[in-house]
Amino acid sequence: MSMPGHQGGTDPAGATRLGMSGGDTAFLAVLGAGLGAGAAAVLPVVARWTEQRGVPFPGPLQLLASFDSDWLVWGRPVIGLVVGVVAALLIAHHQPVLHITRDSVLVEKGSDRRRIRREDVAGVFREGSKLVIETEQGRRLYEGDVDGGREKVRDAFRGHGYPWENED
Repeated sequence: MSMPGHQGGTDPAGATRLGMSGGDTAFLAVLGAGLGAGAAAVLPVVARWTEQRGVPFPGPLQLLASFDSDWLVWGRPVIGLVVGVVAALLIAHHQPVLHITRDSVLVEKGSDRRRIRREDVAGVFREGSKLVIETEQGRRLYEGDVDGGREKVRDAFRGHGYPWENED
C-alpha cells in the first residue's frame, strides 16, 4: 500500500511530480489530530451552552456530548484525535498527484491512475485555482487542483514542452 503523498517508484527518469509531499501530509495529519482532539474536548461545553440558550443541537452530537463516564474526560479527546488523523490521511490520499514527462502526464487520485498522452494536449492553463489540460477541440482531459505554487506548476509543464497558455 502506498502512503499518501508518496511518489510510488513508478516514475520514469526525469519526471516532475506535482502533489502533496510527505511533509504536507504530516502537517495535515498533525492539524487533523489537533482539530479532532480540540473539537471532542469542547463538545460537552458547547452542547451545554447551546442547550441553555434554547438553540437546537443536532441529535447525534447531543448524544455524544451527553456521555458522562470518567474515562470520557480523556477518552473523548483521544477518539477525536484518531478521527482527525484518519480524516486528514483520507484527504491527503485523495489529493491528485501529477507525474509529468515529455511523453505524458500520469494523474493519480486515490487508487485511480490515468495517463494523458502528450500528443492529445493542445493547451495547459490555470482557470482560477484549477489546472486545466485541454485537447485541440476544447475537451478537458484534466480539470482540478494540483498542489504546488503557480510558478512551480507552470515551470513543470513548460520544462517538459507542454503549451502553457496563461500570461504569468
